[in-house]
Amino acid sequence: MKFEFLGTADTGGIPLHQCHCAICEEARLNGINNRSTSAYLELDDGSVILFDAGDDLLSEKFNTTRIRAVFLTHFHADHCLGLIRLRKSVDTITCYIPDDIQGFGDLFIHKDSMEYHVLQPFESIEIAGIKIVAVPLLHSKLTHGYVIFTCKGVVAYLTDCASIPLESLAYLQSQTIDHLFIDAAYTPWFESKKHLNWESAGEYIERIKPKNGYLIHASCKTLLPLHEKKIRSKYPYIDKGFSIEV
Repeated sequence: MKFEFLGTADTGGIPLHQCHCAICEEARLNGINNRSTSAYLELDDGSVILFDAGDDLLSEKFNTTRIRAVFLTHFHADHCLGLIRLRKSVDTITCYIPDDIQGFGDLFIHKDSMEYHVLQPFESIEIAGIKIVAVPLLHSKLTHGYVIFTCKGVVAYLTDCASIPLESLAYLQSQTIDHLFIDAAYTPWFESKKHLNWESAGEYIERIKPKNGYLIHASCKTLLPLHEKKIRSKYPYIDKGFSIEV
């Protein structure tokens, strides 16, 4: 099975509209269009499980692919915008969500083919032998991270968050995690009550002790100082298309 990122950037994406910084110009030169953070797990039969749905081209990318479920971290536009088109699918699609009664836009009013199921903290769902556990994170909206258990390993997908509650941290520390992907939207000198930075995210990686740790949800403004000042973060920021076998 393959776990792959459809995007690893923040809301604005890379390249950012009308931004001519070195990061955005390099992305344009290389034909890269890194959208907001989301990922998918491709099962052995070719079907997929989606983690977040901010990409509005999901219906095109998986046009003839069976979508077994969507696991939404939270209802910010950059993580659920793709549901607006995906809800028109001929198939019924199950979408697992935090207990956010507001949702986004008219998604709860016009559900169409989407079936929403609220996951309580630490509730688990099993799909085709894969266990997925909802782990609460602290963000500006009610948010879940997800820990994914396959026959070959354990993946933690933790975006977006300003911090990890103690109970969630204890749960993560109790697991043997092979690959941990965590929000590091900002530089350490930008104060935020919504997102981690590369230092605070790195500290969580060291406390959780996965075999491999990665940073996600960056903007060009976050990556530019690393490029210009030749700063080497302890854990790498990954790009769109990054994948692992799980």
